Amino acid sequence: MKLLRILNETINKKRLLKKLEEMGFDKEESVSELENLIDYVNNLPETIKLFRILSVDDVEDINKDELGSHYSISKKDLVSSHTYVSEFGEKKYLVSVEAPKKLIDIQSTIENRILYPNELEITLKNKGKGVKILNIKKL
Repeated sequence: MKLLRILNETINKKRLLKKLEEMGFDKEESVSELENLIDYVNNLPETIKLFRILSVDDVEDINKDELGSHYSISKKDLVSSHTYVSEFGEKKYLVSVEAPKKLIDIQSTIENRILYPNELEITLKNKGKGVKILNIKKL
């Protein structure tokens, strides 16, 4: 197992290369694509603005201490991709947060970028504990 250190986090390079090959990249393309993904993560700002949609029955049902792990860097893309989704609650809320770079789960973020390249996802550690809530807006 080949491990790599990125932003003080160890990632499994062999696993990520295998995921890229499963998505149709050849070995050479996989190495290049992984380098691009690693550069992307390394070049994120120290504080990043992220967005998440939560489906709940009422805004009071939102656990502000643990907003969740999966976020998008694009509010526009997130909202447009969730207009048809029916989830657990009756109402949808767009949550805007700021997160320090150190909260990013590097392995999961890169893996999700490989598996779902159009989602522009950033995955946070510990269900998003430690983010700064900027806004919660009903959609």
